[in-house]
Amino acid sequence: MSNSRVSSSKTNTLVLTGLMTALVTIATMFLMVPVPFTGGYIHLGDSMIFISVLLLGWKRGGFAAGVGSMMADLFAGYANWAPWTLVIKLVMAVIMGICIELARRNKKNIAGISLATAASWMGFNFILGGIISSEAMSNPQGLAEGAELASVDALPAFISGVQSQIMAGALLIPLFLVLAAVYMKRKNNISVPIYIIISMTFAGLWMVFAYYIAGGILYANFAVSAFSVPWNMVQFLLGFVIAMIIYSALMRTPAKKLFRISL
Repeated sequence: MSNSRVSSSKTNTLVLTGLMTALVTIATMFLMVPVPFTGGYIHLGDSMIFISVLLLGWKRGGFAAGVGSMMADLFAGYANWAPWTLVIKLVMAVIMGICIELARRNKKNIAGISLATAASWMGFNFILGGIISSEAMSNPQGLAEGAELASVDALPAFISGVQSQIMAGALLIPLFLVLAAVYMKRKNNISVPIYIIISMTFAGLWMVFAYYIAGGILYANFAVSAFSVPWNMVQFLLGFVIAMIIYSALMRTPAKKLFRISL
């Protein structure tokens, strides 16, 4: 390859990295829905993070994910979340990209990634249930105030609802993602490999878990931080759906050749 072609390729990659960093920021700020309990918000930025990894790979995609998401926090007035977001979103992209690379290298790795994802979901839900129950017994008044409830009497029903939502998410998210892929196959004749779906799921799990930890540290209450988990699950699902719609559409255009990971 000539020097001019190498230079052109590097320039194109640099431009695409800058473009995706900006798109992550824009998508994150486009629709910000405040989340109760932790002072954070849910958004559509995860969709561009997923696209960034598919387009650029996990290294440059991680840069776009971390820096783009951090900039959105800074611009929108969530500076206290910015350092956490930089790390969480960067690692989210890295997890997705590395899982995809492992699966493409050896199909047997898909089973391992799937088992790790399922075990992580189950373990996370078990831990959350224990933390919430312990806090409800030791400090019901503080937990009720953190949940913005009118009285302690409403706490049992509220906790039960949150735990049900988290458990339903753990059980239904993988099924939803597979059904979404089947729908796109039938509707648009676009087949999304199962390893991409699993990799996105594992990355989404990391995002939910990491923001739970960050919220618990920032607000010194891990039980209250657990109440934001269902919201982050919704954010991940929206990001997946939007990313797959965009990805499937671009796979039908000349832009397909730009993607590091294509169908």
